[in-house]
Amino acid sequence: MLPLVTTLLAAAVLRIYLIARDSVPFAYDMGRDLLWTKDIVFYQTPTLIGPAASIWGVYFGPLWFYFLSVPLLITGGHPLSVVFATATIILATGILSYILFKKILGNFFALVVVIFILFGSTLVNISTFAFHANVLPLLTILMIYFCYLAIIKKTIYIAFAFLSTSLMFHADPAPAVVSTFIPLITLVIFKLYKSKDFPKTILYSAIAFAVPFIPQILFEIRNDFIQTKSLTTYFLGQNPSLSGRLPFFERVENRIGVFFDFFKNSMAGQTQLLALLFLAGISFGLYSFFQKTKAPNLKVFLHLNLLTLVITFVIFTLVVTVEVKQWYLYGVPVVFANLATLALYKRKIWQVVIFLSVFVVANVFPLVSVALRRASANDPANLRNQLSAIDAIYSDAADPFSVYVFTPSIYDHNYQYLFWWQGVKLKRGLPQDFAYLPNQPDYVRNKNFYTPIAQKSNTVYLIIENATENQFYTKENWLANFADHQVIWEKDINNALTVQKRQQ
Repeated sequence: MLPLVTTLLAAAVLRIYLIARDSVPFAYDMGRDLLWTKDIVFYQTPTLIGPAASIWGVYFGPLWFYFLSVPLLITGGHPLSVVFATATIILATGILSYILFKKILGNFFALVVVIFILFGSTLVNISTFAFHANVLPLLTILMIYFCYLAIIKKTIYIAFAFLSTSLMFHADPAPAVVSTFIPLITLVIFKLYKSKDFPKTILYSAIAFAVPFIPQILFEIRNDFIQTKSLTTYFLGQNPSLSGRLPFFERVENRIGVFFDFFKNSMAGQTQLLALLFLAGISFGLYSFFQKTKAPNLKVFLHLNLLTLVITFVIFTLVVTVEVKQWYLYGVPVVFANLATLALYKRKIWQVVIFLSVFVVANVFPLVSVALRRASANDPANLRNQLSAIDAIYSDAADPFSVYVFTPSIYDHNYQYLFWWQGVKLKRGLPQDFAYLPNQPDYVRNKNFYTPIAQKSNTVYLIIENATENQFYTKENWLANFADHQVIWEKDINNALTVQKRQQ
């Protein structure tokens, strides 16, 4: 138990350190999610849908918003609370993997899985920001485990695997669709359909899969089946979300590169040579494991993880013709961890220790090195920079004022949330207007709940991100909207942001 506790503490300290060293990005997605969540928590406006999906007119399930509502409620809306909650999810994934797999692998190799999960670069990095896809590692672990139980114990456990994949639709529909095929194919490959309990299994699986969709179903009924219509146009090839499709052979090449890069980032700290060595070593270890092991349960565990990896690759290659977003693969590092552990299974202790030592150093050292250099200090998305810009405004403002933000993404959802938190929850007062430009239609849900009655203000503050510009939305054109306002002063925030005070 002591090695496990020590590992968990080290993983927790690493994440706290990275967050404390300003590695927290607070951009569009996180700002959008917190705007919706604060409505649930502080204005009692529940929702039946979650974030918008890549397919126009389609939405995730709302579970992510309700999860975020807990830390926001406890902390009074502090944006870092949801980051620590996300880090807790990843730590919980490690704990759960140990609990579930110690009977399969034994205590020592269950701990090896935990180390691979908690210290791989990908799962460390996603611990430093709140994003809906960050729950995929946890749900992937559960899906694999319940498929395993369905094979070696009772077929009925496959219903829990379907429940896990259904919950993924609240995290991101794209990987959820892919993962749904895994329990389905498990039923076929492992001949679970021959079980006497199969009819009952199918019924329970259907119910388990359907229950998490209840909020979206209610939303469809209330909104003229808008998502159903959007999905129909998508599959008919009439939805603009289909743009950017790759030809088949180009797509195969692309996917091989995407999956290798993800393996490199998850296992080798982005070091290509080490990634190739790891890949070769793990492949050889798995071949040796398959040849030598006599334990059927271990072989089942191996087959399930290989099945998960292969199906994920095949579906994203053959079916998904557009770009594969990085977060679609957030569940894959736990598969890498399981396979790497099986490759080391029954190896000499010193060989396992050397492999793990190289793995930890390769993944952790670059992260700590970047944090020590504060490499994110000049990043416009850095939360501390954004709060410094807001503090500069509040420290100066005396008369009624307005604030406008230039960001290449156009919509300033992150600043919308921060001004709400600073102005309402911390009682610093709100600007007369705060948006990306004056006189814009409402693009923030329920903003009228807390904004003051609009009054003309001659004083405006501009927050300008020093970032790569959108060619269709340039800084020059944006500043032209304030040409009749004289610059009173200008302040630089870590070469990341510029704050201007202007008066008409």
